[in-house]
Amino acid sequence: MTTSGLSTGHARVATRPALAMFGLLLIAYSVNAMDRMVFPVLLTDVNAEYGFSLGQSGLQATMFALGMGITGIPAGIALARFGRRTLIVVGTAAFSVATVMTVASVGFGDMLVWRVLSGVGEALQLAAIITVAAGAFPRHRGLAIGAVNMAFATGSVIGPLAAAALLQHYGSWRAPMIVFGVFGLAVTLAILPLPRRFTEASATRTDLRHVGGAGSALSWNPVLLGVVTVLFGLVDFAYIGLYATFLRDHLGFGPGQAGLAVSLSGLAAFASPLGGWLTDRLDPRLCLGLLNLLTAASAAALFAGPVSLAWQATFSFCFGLFASSGVYVVLASLLVKSVRGDIAGLASGIFITCIYVAAGVSGYVFSRFVEALGWVGAGLVQIAGFSVVGALLAGLLRPTLFSTPPSQERT
Repeated sequence: MTTSGLSTGHARVATRPALAMFGLLLIAYSVNAMDRMVFPVLLTDVNAEYGFSLGQSGLQATMFALGMGITGIPAGIALARFGRRTLIVVGTAAFSVATVMTVASVGFGDMLVWRVLSGVGEALQLAAIITVAAGAFPRHRGLAIGAVNMAFATGSVIGPLAAAALLQHYGSWRAPMIVFGVFGLAVTLAILPLPRRFTEASATRTDLRHVGGAGSALSWNPVLLGVVTVLFGLVDFAYIGLYATFLRDHLGFGPGQAGLAVSLSGLAAFASPLGGWLTDRLDPRLCLGLLNLLTAASAAALFAGPVSLAWQATFSFCFGLFASSGVYVVLASLLVKSVRGDIAGLASGIFITCIYVAAGVSGYVFSRFVEALGWVGAGLVQIAGFSVVGALLAGLLRPTLFSTPPSQERT
């Protein structure tokens, strides 16, 4: 009894520092979200000063996705060489410096470079944090990755509100950019003392506690999940980029009404830990397939449903719940679970590349569907239809090839 009690006590003592350190990483990722969401809020003021066209301002707002997409897989490879803590520090510092340097831009070209570099930093940080979450909490990897996405949702809410307040107080769009960039650098310094035994946990010790997982990222499950992730990127970022335009241009909603409907989708992302919890407990085919079908149903309700604020707000929330808190978290978790612990970082990088490369072209693809089929047809084909295809592909996964915590081995 005494030995057991000591063991239990030690486990509790060991868990509290781990949770505290993980909390610091979640703050760092929230800063990532703040940096990303601040710039679109300030874009009107940026356009007024630089005279950017609508197309140029759109590129400035979304070019971070290109930086993330091209960096995802290289970041996954770099994790094995340089370690997770190093990439978190470098990534956080990179997007913070890029945020500050944006205010010194002379024109369109150099500002575009800083926006791309901010995406590079975000990809480095995200790949490392997902891998830390999976390695530090092996029995609850899905739940930990869900917490990462919830941290992003927190930053997405705080960032625009703080940016608007700073803009109003200082009267310059540069002030919020500098404040958030400096805050990011301060968080970078706070991360530096994190012990490597926490950030690098998994490869040797954790592998002994798990069975399954492919030894190559080119195996059946990782490749199939990569395809589903590309489809989801085309679905989710088409909604993020153009759903508000659909509400205003096609349904005739005012800015406040459209903003309310869209914001409810972001609010639903706070349920991300629930998506991770389901990933830890359900058959991957059932979990991923069902959430994709629910996403498709929500999209169909949005684009083919009544012209009613209550209806649109309700199903916008449902879309965020099933897509952002569901499919996004499940795909990130399953990709990590689909490989052995020593290449989990590469799996994180594949997830980032697949979803953000798709994000970079999603709006263009959707606009072409709108031209050919109209808003309703485009929504039903790309956002609802691609989700159905993702659900069908989920049925082809091989559950026995995912790594499994020892508590689940006999099931």
